[in-house]
Amino acid sequence: MSHFYLSHVRTVDEEWVASFFHDLCRVVAERTGRSPETVGVRGTPQSPDVSVDLLGRSTVLVVLHSPRYFSQSYCRAELSYFQRRLNMQRSRTGRSANAIVPVMWEPDFAHSLDSVIPYPPLGVRSEAYRHDGLLHLLRLKARYRAAYEEVVKAVADRIVAAAEALPEVHGFDATGSHSPLGAPSPAGSQAVSFVVASSARKDVPDERRSHQYYGKTALDWSPYAPGEHEALISLVKNTATALDFTATVLPLDEETVDRISREEDPEQLVVLLVDAWVAMRREKHRLLAAVDERNPEATTALEPRARDDTESAEQTVTLDELLNRTLPLMRGRHSEYERWGLPDAESFTSSLRKVLIRLQNEALKSMEAVRSPATPADGLHTFPLLGRYSS
Repeated sequence: MSHFYLSHVRTVDEEWVASFFHDLCRVVAERTGRSPETVGVRGTPQSPDVSVDLLGRSTVLVVLHSPRYFSQSYCRAELSYFQRRLNMQRSRTGRSANAIVPVMWEPDFAHSLDSVIPYPPLGVRSEAYRHDGLLHLLRLKARYRAAYEEVVKAVADRIVAAAEALPEVHGFDATGSHSPLGAPSPAGSQAVSFVVASSARKDVPDERRSHQYYGKTALDWSPYAPGEHEALISLVKNTATALDFTATVLPLDEETVDRISREEDPEQLVVLLVDAWVAMRREKHRLLAAVDERNPEATTALEPRARDDTESAEQTVTLDELLNRTLPLMRGRHSEYERWGLPDAESFTSSLRKVLIRLQNEALKSMEAVRSPATPADGLHTFPLLGRYSS
């Protein structure tokens, strides 16, 4: 077994990645009494291939996160593989393991590290690392040697502490999916549909003057980053992927409502992303009502309403009344997390994670109810809920 697998964007920064990998192997080897050549592995630097063998023989995944990380299929696959192993570990033993170590390689100003990779951050004091990332420390190593060594030590501490081997995941392929094995998939493989209830710029209601939040299609809606089309979609996909969901993003239209309302799939998980202004469009009322009336255990809504959007702030009372009329069931349900009027990307991401965790927990409970297994000798008879992600 290798102590860790290093997951990173390949073909770029190779000199710096290799330097960090060498230093980390050296420190882990010193701690464990093993050879530096045996404690760590990573994928072939110039290849997009994913080695299931290397992943399966590694105890910890060290993720070098950068803005490009989730755009690489092999990075998503590597992270997904370890997340599925952690889910399997929890379902089998009831124990969690800190077997994924997130490291900020370069800062991603659109998505905070803890929002896309929800595992404990490194406990380091270095402001330079927290602000500029590990690559910056490496490039200016003469200046930041102490800060760099602190980060390497912190990563090594986490690797050495996670000594328990995780179970293997069979049927894995390079996209992070699983082939059917005749048994229920782990809850982490659950699919979720994000339904975007917004407008294309050409269809924005006449009452809405601020068009900079909209684009060519409804999926271009960008409530927190005007002009950056698909920024919201990217955020929800990254967050869902980090929690090991398979995410599909759909516009609110007739085809989508038909798809999520099929009788043969009433438990399909749906998160409605709603722009309050869309409630001014009468042709959307019936579609919103159809989503509102779905199974409440499998459906929820989140409403971004940026504090910088002064027009929405001025129309708060009107928009709230519209939502009350078009989504009465969802608006009337009590929830333990904020869902409406989310003022910034950080609060939206926090609520989205809690939404997905609840859906995971409901899926686990449903799976357990269907299986109704006999209580094993050690007394473990339910899957643990995933509340540790909600902190």
